Parts: sequence; structure tokens; C-alpha cells
Amino acid sequence: MKNVAVIIILLQSFQGINAQNVFTKTQEFFVTTKIMDQGKQHPSYVINLVSNREDINTISTLILEDTELFEDIFISTLENPGLEGISKVIKMEIEYLACCAHVEAYYYIIKDDLSIVALPNLKNVYCENSDTDYQYIFPNQEYGIKGNILETQTFYNEETADVKYINLKQNFIWKDKIIEDLKTTAITSY
Repeated sequence: MKNVAVIIILLQSFQGINAQNVFTKTQEFFVTTKIMDQGKQHPSYVINLVSNREDINTISTLILEDTELFEDIFISTLENPGLEGISKVIKMEIEYLACCAHVEAYYYIIKDDLSIVALPNLKNVYCENSDTDYQYIFPNQEYGIKGNILETQTFYNEETADVKYINLKQNFIWKDKIIEDLKTTAITSY
């Protein structure tokens, strides 16, 4: 009986460790919105991604032009992504709804010196039978590679949410605290 309890505790510990390698919802960052030209039927919004911390102010400012279909903004973070000199990565997803959900994902790397590096944004379209999305994978995540930030297209099994395979679209090397673009395309996993 004691062996079963030890095995359960070990499995839960491994699940907790694995859960740390995913983006999780956060209250550390939030969005402020300012409406432009309020006389228009669908005015533009100025969106500021802001930190609750005193040592970091505004992380990013974006202008949303297509506010008629704008639905919501989601913010999540990845702690300790496995890159030297990086404390966390922020992902801000802006969702638009029409017949399908259109999601623009913005990734911001926070360096140990509190400076911020923005990665190129990614766009996803989720319709009824969507089985793929674009995302960045960092070294401490599943399929991650040491010292690399991978822009990937992930394909999922139709019946389950399991990964079918991952297609590498772009490879960024984190070297000497800067990002180097390698411009490669390859299949990394089946």
C-alpha cells in the first residue's frame, strides 16, 4: 500500500513539473484600452499591455482597427523558458469572432535586466474542424531545443487533442542575449 502512495505522489510531482512548462493565465499583466474617435460606429482601440510590477511599465502598445469583430484578450506567461538571461515570456492573444475565431498571438520575452524583446506575431484561424495552430515552443517545453525558439505549426489528431506532428516554420537562436533568425524549415516530430 505504501508503494502505491509513493508512486501516486511521484506521478503528481512529475505532472506538476510538466505543468510548469506551459503558458498559464496570469494576473501579473493586464490590458488598458483607450477608444479612438468615439464618433465612429466601430472606432479603433489603443491597447496597452501593462505590468503590475513597479519595475516594468508598459510592455507593448497596439492599435486595433477591426473592432467590430473584436471579442477578447487573453494574457498568459511561461516562467523560466529555458533561455539564458530570460525570466519569462508573455503571450497576449487577441481574439476576433466571425464565422471562425481569428486569434493574433503576440509574444514578449522579458530579460533578466527587465528589457523586452518582441517576437513576430502569429495568426491562427480556428473553425469547426480546425486541427492546426501556429505557436512558439521554448527550450523547456515539450519538443523544445536548447537555446532555440521554434516557430511551429502543430497538427492535432481529429478525435483527440493529442499532437499528431509538428512542422518547424522558423528557428530563432538565443545567443549572447539576442535573437538570431536562422530561416529554416523542417519537420521536427511525427
